[in-house]
Amino acid sequence: MSNSFTSPPTFTDPQAVVAGQPISSGPVSRIGETINYAFGQGGITNVISQAWREGTCSQSLTTYQSMCEWYLPAASTLHQDLEVYIIAHGTGSIRLTLAMGGTSTQEEVALSGGSAHLYISTLSLASFSATFGTLTMEVKATSGQVKVDSIMARWAPLSSPLPTSIGAVSGLTFRPMGIDRLDTEQPLSARVGHRMLQNIEALRGRYRTWISWSAALNADRGGEDRPVEWLGGGDLQRLIAPTHIHWAETLPQTIYCAIRAVNAPVEVDIMGQRYVLSLNGWNFITVSLDIEPERINAFKLPIFRVGLDATEHNLIDTGWNGGLSLTRPDITALCMWGP
Repeated sequence: MSNSFTSPPTFTDPQAVVAGQPISSGPVSRIGETINYAFGQGGITNVISQAWREGTCSQSLTTYQSMCEWYLPAASTLHQDLEVYIIAHGTGSIRLTLAMGGTSTQEEVALSGGSAHLYISTLSLASFSATFGTLTMEVKATSGQVKVDSIMARWAPLSSPLPTSIGAVSGLTFRPMGIDRLDTEQPLSARVGHRMLQNIEALRGRYRTWISWSAALNADRGGEDRPVEWLGGGDLQRLIAPTHIHWAETLPQTIYCAIRAVNAPVEVDIMGQRYVLSLNGWNFITVSLDIEPERINAFKLPIFRVGLDATEHNLIDTGWNGGLSLTRPDITALCMWGP
């Protein structure tokens, strides 16, 4: 029973599956293939994407220094290979650590020196059940200075056929569609329709990353290219993602936010509501979408401004938007995503 699909998929004619039309195997089989394709390859976009001005994410020490960390969502429990693309120059190494719940893996990237090069690394997990995890980047130089220009990461798409095991998308069960059971020689049971609806509901929950930002800690501080070590008030307008959130006007929506704090507790305003970051390290926040969208004529869609609010509380009243200190709260990473 092959869980196969074609890429790109062959879509079903919408007129063939409306009320009053006879049910035939062709449209049903194509729906099954499209669901498999959407699970394996659809919506596999960047879970991390960040770039730095040249020299602001650099390292000259010859031992590994922890510099950046991001919170990221899983594509599913069957997507187990994270592809990481790094543009860097200099001679040294970058060590990447991926942790999903209690499962982790690590890869080292050797930098060959000279001008900027693209380096690709794949971190593979045997299995995991967590919906969220972290990616940590450590850097060391062999000689001179290593400069990291940008990083991008995504879960590797699955090829056809899908694994036979059951997966999960954002905690919802996904069962691959057996295409051989949808041909003309097989009966069409109620189970098939129930599984299609269950899988579509699971796929709606696949998270899209809107903001993935990390400060550059332990970076070289000499010269004019100073590293960004905390989130300041002036960064709030730059870390805004204009986003169309599907079904936001008809169904309750939840935004997920992970903020890494130092010297907690600290209060922050996020999309119209105030939250307390009580932990040193990562604070995971569930934000109910309770703000009005903006209408932008260019898109003709309701657009939400996803990010920390540029309120008086965030800009003036709190202490976290100044300079790094030993006692004042600071924010050193911000990641946001939703369905």
